[in-house]
Amino acid sequence: MDYDFLHKLPQQGRGEFLTGGKFEGSTASGAERAYRRAVEKLTVLLVETGTLHAVRFKRKSVKRAKKKIAAAVYEYQADCDGKWGEIQLDFISNTAEIVRLAEWDTMSSHVFAKHAIRKIWTLSESRLPANALIVLEL
Repeated sequence: MDYDFLHKLPQQGRGEFLTGGKFEGSTASGAERAYRRAVEKLTVLLVETGTLHAVRFKRKSVKRAKKKIAAAVYEYQADCDGKWGEIQLDFISNTAEIVRLAEWDTMSSHVFAKHAIRKIWTLSESRLPANALIVLEL
């Protein structure tokens, strides 16, 4: 694994760089948010160097039926760059559809969209994320 991206980090204030200078370490939830931001920044740096591939997705809308999530629409971005694609998930019929491909998801296998769909399917209804960045394991 190539760790050249570490040289891009400033020598002093690495903690501030990774957490955006806003470390709310006084509470457990503040420390967890700062940790998640730092992990996300490092993941994006590794994606930019070509060491990792990742897919970022964010929830666009949710349809409910009898207080349960019936369908959701997510936008996704391949390798944290380019135009967003769109996927629709129907939890009633257990189907998913790629509505629009993300800019860098041009392979015939649509690996980024399929990975985002698999990740969302593995989560329970109560844990559907509003947004997330996940690493692809190719």
